[in-house]
Amino acid sequence: MYLSQIFVIHPFSFILNEFLHYNRQSTQFIIDKKSINTLLIMLYQKLSYRLLLLIAFLVVSEVSKAQSDPTGKSAVTSTYAIINTTIIPSPGEKIIGGSIIISDGLITNVGININIPQHAEVIDGTDLFVYAGFIDGMAHTGAKRPTPLERPDNLFTPDPPNNYAGITPEISVIDQVDVEDSKIASMRKLGFTISHTVPYGRMLPGKGSLLLLHDAKHPDELILKREVSLISQFSGAPGAYPGNTLGIMAKWRNIYKNAELTKKHTEMYASNPIGIARPSQDRVLQAFFPVVDRTQPVFYNATSLLEAQRAIRLKDEMGFKLALGNLEQGWSLTNKLDDNVTLFMSLKIPDEPVSIDDDASNEVKQLAERRLEFYKRHMNQFDQLTSDGIVFGFSTLGVSTSKIKKNMIQMQDFGFDSTEALAALTINAAELLGISDIVGTIETGKIGNLVITTGPYFNSDSNVKIVFVEGRKYTYEIKQKTPNDISSENSSEIIGTWEYSGVSPQGVVSGTIVFTDETGELTGTINSAQGMYSDVILTNISFKEGTLSFDYSVDFGGQSLELILTGELANGTLEGEISVPAFNASFPVSATKKDPN
Repeated sequence: MYLSQIFVIHPFSFILNEFLHYNRQSTQFIIDKKSINTLLIMLYQKLSYRLLLLIAFLVVSEVSKAQSDPTGKSAVTSTYAIINTTIIPSPGEKIIGGSIIISDGLITNVGININIPQHAEVIDGTDLFVYAGFIDGMAHTGAKRPTPLERPDNLFTPDPPNNYAGITPEISVIDQVDVEDSKIASMRKLGFTISHTVPYGRMLPGKGSLLLLHDAKHPDELILKREVSLISQFSGAPGAYPGNTLGIMAKWRNIYKNAELTKKHTEMYASNPIGIARPSQDRVLQAFFPVVDRTQPVFYNATSLLEAQRAIRLKDEMGFKLALGNLEQGWSLTNKLDDNVTLFMSLKIPDEPVSIDDDASNEVKQLAERRLEFYKRHMNQFDQLTSDGIVFGFSTLGVSTSKIKKNMIQMQDFGFDSTEALAALTINAAELLGISDIVGTIETGKIGNLVITTGPYFNSDSNVKIVFVEGRKYTYEIKQKTPNDISSENSSEIIGTWEYSGVSPQGVVSGTIVFTDETGELTGTINSAQGMYSDVILTNISFKEGTLSFDYSVDFGGQSLELILTGELANGTLEGEISVPAFNASFPVSATKKDPN
């Protein structure tokens, strides 16, 4: 009997060595068959009672592990094979009839006619399309808005406490992460597998991190890369300094310059403390050290063209690395972007202007023309930036999940190619975030983040069927649309009273929505069961292809606050979310139509 490549790590090797004879000519270990019985006897004699107990314990432990999931949700295998499918390994590339192997969270093989492991769960990919998992360049996905600070007694408004002024760069978004946040699942269902999640706050909310969008029991399980960015925005302190844009920019310069000096002082003290005063331990300034030495970029939540120009001005003055993280208006910035500025365009787009009657006044017509011009400029900018050679990713900050894919499809009507849109979601975002070595394309050795769809992703009738996040599989039911779902004329499905409920950052919200169609035009009102508002009129009601959306305004602290509800409607149920543009926030909501009987 020959045994090749024996590695002596077995706990019984002291016995085996007595019977192994090395044959130098054949370079193999040989066991005499006649010695087998003797070997078994010695094993029995030399095994102590404690060792037998140990073996029994290990066996029982393995059995317990196999039975430790009473829910039955644990995967039977960690190896998957998607076969006979269309693979888009990178934007502009295609493999038809290919296969992908995922094992232990990694892509282990990609191609045609590859070997399929026997223990793999095989997924028939016929008529399906496979893409690299999408990457969100800037969002609050997974983060929970903290309770607002109360105004301190005897507040000294020219120099308020840092936390009240919104100057908390030392805070990590991980401290705000809530693994139960429904946005994780809703973004994953769209194909997003990684989010650059940033904290809530004002001028300097804290540090952003890269999160994997899979299910978890603890925030640490979601972390792909911790604290990859310093977040900033033009959001002033309420009733205190810095309360406006000029004050914020002045405060920014002050903090940065002090951080530079403190960093130099700290380094000198560390190299030779003799004769040097101990440097102060200022957490705000220390949080800027990676920004000062240019190892960490500043992600500016600058939505408008003016805000972007101001952020670039600060970058030019101080010399830090800048990312415009949520830009809505970028059509005039081509000449202002350099190697030290990266760009993530917002997926929030304006509503298409409604047509104006011919008998409208000249003032109304001129206003409508300006709105249409702005709309076209906004929609054309994505193709224009690509034509100018600007590489950018996408940000979903403040965008309703129900609008994300539709907005990208709408961009294509203005020349933005689907290949470029896919690049912004995958390889571009990976490169700009410094993770292209592990994600962004479908390649052997990269993380098993995949999106599997029923057709080309940017087709309006395609659906996400399966998403893999680090090798964890999530399967989605493809609902067949009913005639009412695809008719923009038939509103009978929604007329009546609906009961809604959701969980906002302030707590549970619920109430009723009543839709009517007495004049041939869909109208409605919304009421709050918590008594916050009643019979509020709904505006911009739209029901098309199974998607319902409307706006309404409520009084919030003496100010009018706009809310937008969007959702998918089918069979008397509505699943969607309410977004609050003023706070860049959204929360899930569901509704059920009351039985008319």
